[in-house]
Amino acid sequence: MKKNKYRWLLFGVIILLLMSMNGILIYSILQLQGTVKKMNKTIGNNQSNLESQIANISDTFEKTLIEQNRAISSFEFIYGDLNAKTGKIEVTVRVIPKESQQSTSLIVTYEETEGKYSTAPATRKGENLYEAQLKIPYNKDYHIGVLIKENNKTIQEYLDWIYNIESQLQLQVTGAYLDGDYNYSADSGLKVSGTVHLDVYNPSDSNPITGVEDNYIRSVNAHLYVDGEEIAVIPMEQDENTTGGNEYVCEVDQKLEFLEGQQFQLAVEIEDSLGFQYKTYALQGVADPTGEFNIDSYNYGYVEINP
Repeated sequence: MKKNKYRWLLFGVIILLLMSMNGILIYSILQLQGTVKKMNKTIGNNQSNLESQIANISDTFEKTLIEQNRAISSFEFIYGDLNAKTGKIEVTVRVIPKESQQSTSLIVTYEETEGKYSTAPATRKGENLYEAQLKIPYNKDYHIGVLIKENNKTIQEYLDWIYNIESQLQLQVTGAYLDGDYNYSADSGLKVSGTVHLDVYNPSDSNPITGVEDNYIRSVNAHLYVDGEEIAVIPMEQDENTTGGNEYVCEVDQKLEFLEGQQFQLAVEIEDSLGFQYKTYALQGVADPTGEFNIDSYNYGYVEINP
């Protein structure tokens, strides 16, 4: 019995040792797997970094090669006078080629749509400086390029885009509103009273057009219309209580003969120093047969700009 007891005890010890060894082995295998994963991740990161470095070197080399092969040393766009009535702006294009001989001539090209070119001859202004004068619409995009001609050789290059700059030229008008009241009846017509407000801001000083930051407001007026006929004009003045002087106000106290089906509009009209005209509505509506004045809010906040 004692021998069997010791045998069983020895067997149990052996089993425990085997289990312990298996646990250590499994733990070691898991650690090894984790190490392999970390190595693979490191290798992958190194490979990605290497590929990124190669791509950057390739891009830099390509850009350097393109720059070395360019025939243009530098160029500049200088914006001049704008005429809002004609819708055009003057642009001076200055170009300095890398090489220029006495026989070298330069033509500036401007492309409005793909395949449609216009040209302007450039005048030599210095040993290596050429200038061309363009007069182009300010509300379109143009791709500007050059043709450099010397004897029988012609080189064509694109310089840059002149983008639609219309929004950078104009005043920023937020829309008008009436702080007041209106009453309508078929017998007594329409009565409108209160304060008309308008917020307007100058163009951003960061725009590329020389002098546009000096674009100023010539006039701001409130207009009352019935069926398109002007009934009254009320000048609006800057509100001294607002910072920056960007708010214009006026008082309205008007009684109008107003019949069923007629349309009423309380509009604010602005004109700036460049010749742009702006129009927005503080109140508009139509009288219906039930004696109600139905407000038309469809165009509320919308600003018409002309030309």
